[in-house]
Amino acid sequence: MKTKPFTLLAAATAIAVVAAAWSTLERGRATASLAPPDELFPGLIEQVNDIARIDVHTPKLAFTIERTEVDGTDSWRVKERDGYPVKFATIKQAVVGMASMRMLEAKTAKPELHNRLFLKSPKDGGRGTTIALADGAGKALAAIVVGKTKSEPSENDDGIYYVRRLDQAQSYLAAGRVEVWETIDRWLDDSLPTIARKRIRAATTIQPNGDRVGVVRKDPDAGDFQVADIPPGMKPLGDTIGNALGSSLGFLDFKDVRLADKIDFSNANVAEFKTFDGVSIKLSVIKGKNGRKEVHWMRMAATFDAADSKLDGLTDAQKKVMKSEADAKVEVAEINKRYGAWAYVIPDYKAKDYMTEAATLLIKDEDTK
Repeated sequence: MKTKPFTLLAAATAIAVVAAAWSTLERGRATASLAPPDELFPGLIEQVNDIARIDVHTPKLAFTIERTEVDGTDSWRVKERDGYPVKFATIKQAVVGMASMRMLEAKTAKPELHNRLFLKSPKDGGRGTTIALADGAGKALAAIVVGKTKSEPSENDDGIYYVRRLDQAQSYLAAGRVEVWETIDRWLDDSLPTIARKRIRAATTIQPNGDRVGVVRKDPDAGDFQVADIPPGMKPLGDTIGNALGSSLGFLDFKDVRLADKIDFSNANVAEFKTFDGVSIKLSVIKGKNGRKEVHWMRMAATFDAADSKLDGLTDAQKKVMKSEADAKVEVAEINKRYGAWAYVIPDYKAKDYMTEAATLLIKDEDTK
């Protein structure tokens, strides 16, 4: 297994400790009453390359992040989200935060007082958040309970938190940057395909009953998308009415994710986007449940058709924005490989665009009576 994850982490942690020490020195002197240990987890930095599992337990939920091998390289994935990838930067931040935390002052060692500082673990019914690190064999390496935040971190200063080791009653006031992501979505790799707006030439929505409506433009520099194939006796609601649909592939994000084969897309709405350079992005959207919540699920697929490329008549400057045939094929392959197997919970306003009906774009043309 290739070991990308923590090759440079030890050096990064050392730099972080030195850089931040001075900013909290005076605050540490002002609050210290007992001599706390220098580190909550001595030697943890030497073990970072052994970390293969992170368990997060909050008052509301518990989830596990595991390091696994995908296509010959290390990847961090959330077990409770069918193995969806996690941002490595978030993993690094959590581990560096635990390893570089500096103890400022010893606080209570009485378990009955832990709950006041949110240092009672959620497993015991408390309001703290537990982060536990383990190696590939399941051996525990470190486990921390993060309680109340006394001061939030800023650009120049670390935050100050109440913390304790899970296996010890002694608690401390500590300085560092332990931003505890208490919800799964904050850990997930939130990247989704980015298709430049200038590349989009057409967008069409298809209802489950087969009704369809679309918008189109012939010029990549045109600000507005025009409603296409307007039926007799109808007209657009306005000159810019098609822009919401035509531009809706931009700024795509999601709130949750599952494997797509766990969601029934058999009666889904479809939104299809075509680029000037021959790429088509098909989004299937269905309303369904995510736990007890009503949400909109979306899955995507991409194709390339050289015959569907519409580059003739574009200026050289406009063509530079477009993909070559080779690059377009690579883009399609990457989209399908990275995203095609997943169903995403998307914001309702995005789902509304992808489920656009003709009635929201067209009205009767009174001049045709």
